[in-house]
Amino acid sequence: MTISKTNTGRWRARPKVGRNVIASRTFDRKADAEKWHDAQIRAFDLGQFVDPKAGKEKLGSALDRWMVARSGTVAGSTLKADKALLRMVPISMRNLPLAAATSQQWDALFVAKLQADMARSSVVRLRAVVSSFYTWAIRQKIVASNPTKEAPVPKGTGVRKPHEVYPFTVDELREVVGDLIGNQADVALFLGLTGLRWGEMVALRVRDLVQVPRAAVRVSKSAPDGQEERATTKGGGERTVPLTAELVPIVATWAAGKKPSDYLFTSAAGYKLNGPNWRRSTGWTKYNRGRRIHDLRHTAATFWLSNGIDPKTVQTWLGHASMTLTVDTYAHWMGSDADLAAILRIDSLLGDARGTSAKTGSE
Repeated sequence: MTISKTNTGRWRARPKVGRNVIASRTFDRKADAEKWHDAQIRAFDLGQFVDPKAGKEKLGSALDRWMVARSGTVAGSTLKADKALLRMVPISMRNLPLAAATSQQWDALFVAKLQADMARSSVVRLRAVVSSFYTWAIRQKIVASNPTKEAPVPKGTGVRKPHEVYPFTVDELREVVGDLIGNQADVALFLGLTGLRWGEMVALRVRDLVQVPRAAVRVSKSAPDGQEERATTKGGGERTVPLTAELVPIVATWAAGKKPSDYLFTSAAGYKLNGPNWRRSTGWTKYNRGRRIHDLRHTAATFWLSNGIDPKTVQTWLGHASMTLTVDTYAHWMGSDADLAAILRIDSLLGDARGTSAKTGSE
């Protein structure tokens, strides 16, 4: 029998598939044992069965195994950011059996982070990471469901931290490039006029140069410092970024004499560029006017937007996953004809008022 009465008077359910017992659990009432027994058989038939023993693994241990499994499949920066978020899961929850963590506990954690003035966008990201973990755990058949589905992040609370954007003007960019040491100063100008991320620039091959219908670079890979080259960009897609007339002869010089598979930009010794070495060899920290290398990307984006390039085009050139990200990041730099007309009108009114005041005072 798969349901039997124990010596203590309780009822043990032992669902079997063929000759194999797939689970075992005891109940006070026979009806409860039968209900649970039938549910396990039904789940097995549907391919949804999860061994109850699997859920006894500690939540923290399962989270750590998941992070190891993701290594090499996502960007290193993403992995680092997700690890930082998961450190917010308290020890008390990490020590729980995986199957014991409830939606109410996750909901309480998310609310607590909002009340601690954590940016809502960060709490949303934390929930997304945890939800991805449960999706993996369900595929591994160590849990049956995702409790975060019943724990949405509340709206209207938390603090949204603004993106830090400190771009150069084009004139400043050219001055800084002129101050930098050696021919690798060209790299700063290239980044400042194309908006590529450092890792995307490093991964460019000579074959990525495009001449038709116009001079451009095809961006499809990324090689962040200290990581293996990835066959995708941070935005997850391939894009083509046009080259200004100023950059065309520069990239032609870097490509000269190289094979199509060679890196376009290299160190003085011909090796793949490395951020710390590049900063040291060019004197970047001395001449950068307090900017980061990533601010070169912001330089391109703000130059485009403030000069009327439409946000959809800028999103495409930057490789952002959505136009919302572009607009949220660079909203204050988006100029328009209406803005220009308005400020000219204001200047005119202020000038008239100043002239009237001066005239009145002289009389």
